[in-house]
Amino acid sequence: MSSQQEKRKYPRLSISDREYGIRLRVNGSLVQDPRLVNLSAGGCGLEIQMAEARHLEVGDLLESVFLDHSDLPFLPLSATVVRLLGKVAGKTGGYVLLGLEFQEITPFVRELIADHVAERLRQE
Repeated sequence: MSSQQEKRKYPRLSISDREYGIRLRVNGSLVQDPRLVNLSAGGCGLEIQMAEARHLEVGDLLESVFLDHSDLPFLPLSATVVRLLGKVAGKTGGYVLLGLEFQEITPFVRELIADHVAERLRQE
């Protein structure tokens, strides 16, 4: 187990296909073509186009995050931006990796996500 995994509170599922989706709004606008890259009961990582990230900063609260998968609850989650990798001054194209930490998530919803992640990890 790597030191990064030891620091994590919840196991993380890496996502490499379009079976999983994510929908979110930034400043009232729907983010176009976000790609979910990992998921845990504590949060998720996603890739968005640089143009979509131009107004985002670490610490921002997003109030309309929806996990889009048939085995996960489809309800609005709030999340704080905890990582913003690839956003640099002058960069206008490409993608940014956004790390989100879920906020005010109910224990029931967190457990549903944790159980889903654990099941998928067992199948790998």
